[in-house]
Amino acid sequence: MEDPRALLEDVLSFAARSEGIDAVIETGSRARKQRVDAFSDLDIELIGPGAPALAGRDDWPAEIAPVLVTLHLANDEPGTEGWPASLVVYAQGRKVDFTLAGPDRLRQLAADGLDPVYRRGYVVHYDRAGVTRELPPSQPAVPPWQPPSREEFINAQREFWFEATQVPIYAARGEAWPAAARLVTAREVLLTILEWRAAAASEGMIDTWYLGYHLDEWIDEKTDAVLAELFPRYDPEEIIASLRSAMSLFARASAETGALLSLPVLDLHDAVERHLSAVHSSSAD
Repeated sequence: MEDPRALLEDVLSFAARSEGIDAVIETGSRARKQRVDAFSDLDIELIGPGAPALAGRDDWPAEIAPVLVTLHLANDEPGTEGWPASLVVYAQGRKVDFTLAGPDRLRQLAADGLDPVYRRGYVVHYDRAGVTRELPPSQPAVPPWQPPSREEFINAQREFWFEATQVPIYAARGEAWPAAARLVTAREVLLTILEWRAAAASEGMIDTWYLGYHLDEWIDEKTDAVLAELFPRYDPEEIIASLRSAMSLFARASAETGALLSLPVLDLHDAVERHLSAVHSSSAD
């Protein structure tokens, strides 16, 4: 893989010779100097009036270093919504996640305070004319946690149990791909519930990150013992077995979360299990 320090220098050289890029700020594990290993990527924000115009273009990443593949997309990372991103894997395999933000990015951070990404840690590597001087210092800590609303909690439960009713139908048809896809959606909702439960149980002191990153640091032992059951092979029978494990875990986790947050719990496990059993048994006839 590319040497991360040399690659960063190439990024800074690109910014210095590019009109409309006023600042280069690094976030992520390298900025925090935590959990950095041989595979760690670089999280870079290019900020200035010309940065958003780079969105969707393949020419400029190649000006930094030879490129293997680039993915352009709208940004949905917490705190960076609205600014486009280019995720670039360079020729030797090092990934750089570029956020392409206008000057409003810095003005908003200075006026409203640091978002969760910046609070965890950031490093200003390039500042053309002092545009970052109003930024407050980072305060590495667990980001403030906002519990789900009553509606959010109910809707999450509805979505899980809805998907759980559809998995056995596709499995009964022998359609393993859509059955597995439905299970993936249900598993994503399950992760959300597990995050809420951990945060609620710790009164917001546990950082659950996102997408299951660092899951082993905050998941409880009882849940950890069954996580492997949630990932079946491409086989309808294994998908059904995995769904049953997910349903049991979801029922327990949502009940515990609801109790912690005084929110209503949808007691649907047994009804969905009867549906699952009926559909599954009919497919064997």
